[in-house]
This record gives sequence, structure tokens and C-alpha cells, in this order.
Amino acid sequence: MAETELVAKLTIRLRGYVLPDTDAQFEGYVEPGTYFVLEHRKGYPTKDTDYARLEAPTLGALDTWICTRWKSQAYAKVFLAKKPPPVRRRTYEDEPLAVSEAVLVGLLKDFTDYHYDLDRAYYPWTLPGIRVPVAPPQRNNCCTFVEALTVKAFSDVHGAEFAWDARRHRQMMIASTEDYFSPVTAAIESGMALLPPSEDTPPHPWTLIQGWRRQWDSGHTFLVVDHHVESDKVLLLESNAYEGLDGVGFRNVGNLRNLGVDLLGDKPLGEWWRRSDVWTWRRVCSTYLSRKQAWLKVKDRKLSGL
Repeated sequence: MAETELVAKLTIRLRGYVLPDTDAQFEGYVEPGTYFVLEHRKGYPTKDTDYARLEAPTLGALDTWICTRWKSQAYAKVFLAKKPPPVRRRTYEDEPLAVSEAVLVGLLKDFTDYHYDLDRAYYPWTLPGIRVPVAPPQRNNCCTFVEALTVKAFSDVHGAEFAWDARRHRQMMIASTEDYFSPVTAAIESGMALLPPSEDTPPHPWTLIQGWRRQWDSGHTFLVVDHHVESDKVLLLESNAYEGLDGVGFRNVGNLRNLGVDLLGDKPLGEWWRRSDVWTWRRVCSTYLSRKQAWLKVKDRKLSGL
């Protein structure tokens, strides 16, 4: 029998409170989306109202209370949802356009001295089919980092068999409002990634994520290098100015320039899944309510070898 979890689906923005009481302290607005429910009080404090405590990492306390019903008016739907099973890991040995993990990891050394800059971004190298600003200065943002790393790796290995152009570059930069998940679209259409079974499916090693905290605001492009099933922790690789980073590194593990390790050595990052500040996949889902993923075709994995 499949495991289930209690969730709440909001179709409108609701107010969040410190306590299950609309007269309690207001914590912030809860945007439309599907949330994990930590506690559900039906008929509380009177038979006229129901409240739910949601997991809401975007708010300061990480959770908040919402009123889900007042008399006959329902504001949110609370129900049991099936938990997606862990993914079956693919080797990609039969994929002609796959790359070895060592190629991606080997390129990371060129991002060691990068710092995060949302508005000024420079690439460590030129890319095929497009013109990009090349460092110095060594600054980039989330989109340019993911594009630089993945396109360089796949083009170096496959040459002309891997096509990249200005249209794909614009997709990576989310230059059009026609597709707010265009980095994922570009990765799949170019052939370097596969579409997962669903967006709620746990990530495969080396998954590209485009997520939005709000529609369509506070977006972020990043990579899930690995998912530790037992703890639900995820090893996130990104360019960021938050979560213990200023530039390229692993979220709440450290910037590349501070790690000082051979990333292809024996457990170079230690047992990262035991760290309390490393995010879970559940927290990723709760934070980026609107998201899509693409599974990069990465074989011969060692860093992501859990």
C-alpha cells in the first residue's frame, strides 16, 4: 500500500497566523499552491471553523496557520495524497548523448573564485553557437552558472552532435513570459536531459530544477546532484547569495573556494545528508511551489553515488 501524506491545496492567497485564530498575529500571506499539513484541527475552536498548520519555509517561522473553512465556505482543500516512490536510478549507459560525471565535476574548478551577482554575469569560457561575456570579473548568477556548466560539458564531449544556439540561450535566461520553466525546456529539447515521470517525483542524481517561490517571482535555477532517500536530504549545487553561499557551491555545505577538496575523491563532502542545515526534498517542494525538473543524462556517477 502506497504511503500517504496530508496536504492542503490553496487556489487563492490566504493569510497566515501564529496561532489557529484569525485574531492572532499575522505572519504573512500564503500563496496558492499545494502545502504539507503539519496539523489539522477540524471544528476548532468552534464547529464553524477548521484550521491547518502548513509547512511554509518562505515565512519566518517555517510554518503557519490558515483558516481552511468558515461555516459552509471552504478556503482550502485538505486531503491525503500518495507519496511518490523513490526513483529507480538510471545508468544512462544506453544514452548516446550522456556525459560522465567526471566531466561536470572537472569543470567546477573554473567556478572556484566566482561570486554571486544577479545583474552582472560572466562565463568562464565561450559556448558554442552563442556569444556570451567572458570573465573577468568572476561573477555570475544561477541561470548563467547552470547554462555554462551543462552546455560546456555536453558540447565538449559530443561536439556537433550537441546543438546549442541563441534560442536555447534565451530559454536558459527565461527571456520570454511564454515559458517560465524554459531552462528545463531547453535542457530536454537539446537532448541533454529527460522529462521525469512527474514534478512531484523525487529527483534523480543530476537534476536541473527551475523553481519559483511565488508565481512568477523569486525564481531560481539550480542542480540537485543527489538525493539521500532515507533522510530525504538533497545535495544542491548552485550559484547563490544565500544559504551559506556567495557564488558557486553546495547549499549549506560550502562555496567551492572554501571546500578545498578533490570532489572526485572518497566522500569529499563527507556525510552531507547528516547535516541539519542541508535541505530536504520536501523543503525544496514547500519552498518552490511552482517547479519543473529535467534529469540530466549523467553516467559513471561517483560524487552522486549514494
